[in-house]
Amino acid sequence: MASRAAFAGEVIDGVIATVNRQPIFQSDWDEAICFEAFMLQKPLDKVSREDRVNALRRLIDRQLLKNQMSDPNYMQPSADELRNELARVRTQVPGAADDVAWERILASYGLTEIMVREHLKTAVQVMNFVEVRLRPHLHVQADEIEAYYNNQLIPELRRSGTKIVALNEVEPRIRELLTQRHMDEMLDTWLHNLRQQSDIHSRVALPAVTSFVGQEGASGLN
Repeated sequence: MASRAAFAGEVIDGVIATVNRQPIFQSDWDEAICFEAFMLQKPLDKVSREDRVNALRRLIDRQLLKNQMSDPNYMQPSADELRNELARVRTQVPGAADDVAWERILASYGLTEIMVREHLKTAVQVMNFVEVRLRPHLHVQADEIEAYYNNQLIPELRRSGTKIVALNEVEPRIRELLTQRHMDEMLDTWLHNLRQQSDIHSRVALPAVTSFVGQEGASGLN
């Protein structure tokens, strides 16, 4: 890779985007594409242009959220939490129980276990931060839970021939589901506002998100 620095917000060779003058490198983007394909167990040759663009969008959004943390180590998972998260991922990858096969699978995506750990650490950190910032502001009302139960859950149970359960038995799960939905909506709004307030430039066109400065060097998009 050529120069790995961005000066005065200028997007230069080797830098695919900048977020408030902080660079996102071509290698960051390439690795994120590989990691996301691995997590979905999607062959790299099946990764589309849209997949690549969305991976860059998520890198930018992650940087915007990390910029909101006063301490870069804030809300990072503990070693045990990270170990458990990695173990969970391995259980979802066919054949990954064997260490040799696991390393071979990772290599097929251009990854190592260290890379995967770093991506998981960042993902959990950002998720923890979003939870702490947004969940206290969410209050799911009883009538919203009842409406979901009557209008969505009951019809689904009837269609599938599953036994109807009482509202009080599923109320905690419905409440959490609706809380997560509202958190997603709040996060979308928060990220939209952060994008509008930030100085973002990209060598890949990201409509309504960034200032577009040309696609040359955009891996896999030419």
